[in-house]
Formats: sequence, C-alpha cells, structure tokens
Amino acid sequence: MNGIFQFQSMITAVVNGISGSMLGSIQTVAYILMTICLALGIFEAYIKGGDLRSLAATFLKYVVAAFVIGYWNNVFTDTFTGFNFIARAIDNSTGGFDLISSWTTGLEDLFKNNGYDGIMKAIPWTPGALLTLVELALAYIIYPICTQIFTIIYTFWGSCLFAVGPFVIALAPSSVVNSLSKYYTLNLVVWNAWTVLYAVFGCLISAIHMNDVQTVANGNAGAIGFGTPLGGPLDGGIEAIGLISIIYAVLILLIPVVAAFVLRGQFSAVGAGLSMAFSRMTNGGIQGARAGAMAGPAGTAAGAAAGAGLSLMGAGSGALFTNGNSGSYGVQLQGMAASMPPPDTPPPDNYTREFRGQNFRGQ
Repeated sequence: MNGIFQFQSMITAVVNGISGSMLGSIQTVAYILMTICLALGIFEAYIKGGDLRSLAATFLKYVVAAFVIGYWNNVFTDTFTGFNFIARAIDNSTGGFDLISSWTTGLEDLFKNNGYDGIMKAIPWTPGALLTLVELALAYIIYPICTQIFTIIYTFWGSCLFAVGPFVIALAPSSVVNSLSKYYTLNLVVWNAWTVLYAVFGCLISAIHMNDVQTVANGNAGAIGFGTPLGGPLDGGIEAIGLISIIYAVLILLIPVVAAFVLRGQFSAVGAGLSMAFSRMTNGGIQGARAGAMAGPAGTAAGAAAGAGLSLMGAGSGALFTNGNSGSYGVQLQGMAASMPPPDTPPPDNYTREFRGQNFRGQ
C-alpha cells in the first residue's frame, strides 16, 4: 500500500507492518466470531417462524463476510487506492500540489534564505508591526504542530480501522449486531474521504495562486487582494505569511470534521464548527488585548494576537493573562461563577409529596 501525499507515509508503514505480523491472528479470531454470528442468525430466522428469506440473507452475509475477511488486506488496500486515485486526479488538475509538504518547505526556505535580519527589514515598521511579528512567530509554531496533529490523527484512525475491521465485519451475519458493521463501513468511507478533501483544498489554494510562500512574500498575491510589493524582495507581502499559515493550519485540522458532516449531509454543522473557532479566537483576542493594554497600543495588539492564537490552539488565554487580584480575565472565572448557586437559595416551590407529608406531621 502506497500513499500519494506526505502525511500518508506513516499509515502505509503501519498497515504494512500489521498485515505482515498480526493479520493472521486477527483473521482467525474473526472467523470464530463470524461462525458464532452465523449460528445466531440461524436462530433468529428460527424464532421468526422459519423465515427462509431471513435465513438466505444470513448465509449470503456469511459468504460475503468470509470473503472480505479472507482478503482483508487486499480489500482495505484497494479501497485506500481507489480514493487516492480520485485525490490524485483532482490534485494533478492543478499541477500536483501537496499543501503540507510544499508550505512547510516554503516556510523553511524563507527563514534560511533571509534569516532574522532579512525578515525584520522586510516588515514595514508601522503601529501594526508588532502584530506582524506575533503572527509570524505563531505561524512557525502553530502550522507544524497542526500538520503533525493531522498526520497522527489520520494514522491512528486508519490503523484502528484496519486492525478492528475483520472483527466488525464478522458481525454481519446476525441482524442483532450487524448495525456495527454498517457504521464501520460508513466510517471507513469517511476516513478515506479525508484524502479527497485534502486534494480539493490544495486545488483551491493553487487556483488562487497561494501555494507558494515566496510568491506571497514577494507581494504577488493580488489575486485575493493582498496588494503588490512596496520595494524589496520580501517587502509588501511578509505581513500575510503568518495569517495565511494560521488559516491553513486551522483548515487542515477541520478536514476530518468536514468529511464526516459532508458525507452525512449535515452542512450546517460545518458552519457551526467554523463559528465556534472564530468565537474562540475573538474571545481570546479580547482577553489578550485587555491584558496588554497597560503596555500601550503595541501591547494591546500583541496581546490580542497572542490571545487569539492560544485560544485557537485550545489553551485558555484567561490562564495566561491575569489581573493580579482576583483571578483571570478569561472564561474560567465566569464559568466557575456560573456553576455556583447564589447564597441563601430558597427551597423550591414544587414540594414533593413526601416533603409535604413531613411538614404536615411536624417532622
């Protein structure tokens, strides 16, 4: 089994390792479980009054499950390869662009070719220069972390699907537990669709000419309104590098969520997830700006950017920015206060029958 993108290299190694050492034992246990489910399916047909249709369906499921389990490595690999073929066709339509590999290499080359001095000189030192510095710093931290998290999630989920697949498919002959097999099949399709959505995202990025870090740094990103360069080789576009890197990182992490909801037809949930991410960034930015206001406008801008980035990564900015008196500016203090009842809470009006009886008896 071979992948076409960089993040698939780990899952191919894991699947090849499992198929070479553990697959035989997995298939043996799955055959035993499938035989038990066959007997259960026959009993189900018997208690239905000797339903021949149910009995025939049970034997048909048994034959199909036995075939899939016996050739499980080929079935899983062919499914993986089929979705990769679709992803490759989409990706090749724009020149074969691997977003994670290409953008990571671009960030590395940008720093190697220019260093601290070149990047500092390229930043227009306006009141928003500190915000640009914070965005660039967060980009070099958040983007690699998010891409590695996506790779690990993709590998872990795929290896679990491969390892437990024969066990779940073995449940198919029995109508009592075969719902797990249907749910497993849906999740297998959703996981393979991650690659297709990743290719679609890369195709869109290539279509708007935002697939090259150096092109953005040169300021040649007029296709989406980032303007033209002001002077030097990095001037005019360096401000966009940090923001675009953070956006790419967020969108890559949203691929599993989008795949699950799109294949289920729940498009509103995708918007809800984006709204939640935007809300967290906004709240974190407000808290950070409030904490940095004592340092002046520059501190406000830096605190807002840092708070938004930390909130997006899941860290509570309220735990970082404290007011020095009664806790933090964050949600933690508000959430704690909201969970505590007010003092001297009166008893409820709707007494239970037992409570009324105790009052009547003077207890």
